[in-house]
Amino acid sequence: MPEHTVLFVDDDPNLLRSMVRTLRQQPYRLFTAHDGREAVAVFKAHPVDVVVADESMPGLSGSDLLAWVAEHYPDVMRIVLTGYPTTALAIRAVNEGRVFHFFTKPCNAVELAVTIRRALEERDRIRKRTAAPTAQGPPREPSAGWYDFTDPYRPL
Repeated sequence: MPEHTVLFVDDDPNLLRSMVRTLRQQPYRLFTAHDGREAVAVFKAHPVDVVVADESMPGLSGSDLLAWVAEHYPDVMRIVLTGYPTTALAIRAVNEGRVFHFFTKPCNAVELAVTIRRALEERDRIRKRTAAPTAQGPPREPSAGWYDFTDPYRPL
């Protein structure tokens, strides 16, 4: 059984079927949802590593869904698809949804598959980084006159 899961959210059933058909050989489990409400239900029932959401859907928009995901499941990688790209939409997706990648429709299936793989690799790196104890040991007190650059957020 694949260790990763990807959720596609789009109100176009033909696009969902096409994505499932195109990506069926990829080494991850695919879930689909037709709108934001279905996507929320999938998140509550299954672990999800990457979500790919259409922007223009009835009810909950892709940006609103991805902002919800960022708030409730911040370690899930987020990708947005849109047929109507605007600068305002891109800014909102980045700022509120903290998206990993922004695609315009129609998108190249190979590019999407590569981006999903990159997102899964980034997700794995984040998991390892947050799960592994640091090798630096306990924090050191800096001597007068020098700064410890190993922790840039340490107060002076």
